Amino acid sequence: MYTVFFVGTAGSGKSTLVSTLSTWMEDQGFDVGIVNLDPAVEYLPYVPDIDIRDRISARKIMKQFKLGPNASIIAAVDMIVTEAERIKEEMEIIGAPIYLIDTPGQMELFAFRQSGAYLVQKLSDVHTLVVYVADAVYAQSVDGFAVTMLLALSTRIRFKKPQILVINKSDLLSEDVRINILNWVEDPTTLLESIDLPPYEKEILRSVANMGGFIEPLFVSAKTSEGIDKLYYQLQLHYTGGEDVQLPP
Repeated sequence: MYTVFFVGTAGSGKSTLVSTLSTWMEDQGFDVGIVNLDPAVEYLPYVPDIDIRDRISARKIMKQFKLGPNASIIAAVDMIVTEAERIKEEMEIIGAPIYLIDTPGQMELFAFRQSGAYLVQKLSDVHTLVVYVADAVYAQSVDGFAVTMLLALSTRIRFKKPQILVINKSDLLSEDVRINILNWVEDPTTLLESIDLPPYEKEILRSVANMGGFIEPLFVSAKTSEGIDKLYYQLQLHYTGGEDVQLPP
């Protein structure tokens, strides 16, 4: 069983990307399962095979315990831990060879709490990958791109899993902006020369880049399907060494 976790900041388009990728894979004849781990989402652009809202609802928790919206989401995400074993069993019963796992919209509640790291480990199999979804609108500026790299690195350290960085909504980016982003990754000095930061903070970024913290992003658009085939190829490259075969159970 292969698992792909989609993680990213609120509004980056994780759920839409999961929907677009799953539809593309199904159109190619691949069997794919979807797991929704967001207990607070009101609408999903796909029909999940496993939906945590069937068991845990942030809205119900808010009413039952008289919590605010943020506290109810935190409580709901932490409560998912109690369902982890059952979710894993359901995944095995359904028997899809690959699962796309959509995580809560507020990334910090999943990525930086112990419950999130536990769920990634518990629902992972031998072959697990994290797709970090960045928002193109935010990542196109030097400041935004630097923060994107740091957040992506933070989740990589947190989950201890291989990671693919995708910049979603790339249909909104001009060719010049794309070239700038690729130049920042290939030669971080160009980014450091452009960003307005104190010297010691620039040195932190330089150290992150030197340690491999700046990874080349994949430009995708969940809206237009741009780059979806390349994302699939990257999954294949990780899971099967590039062999374009039906992923085995």
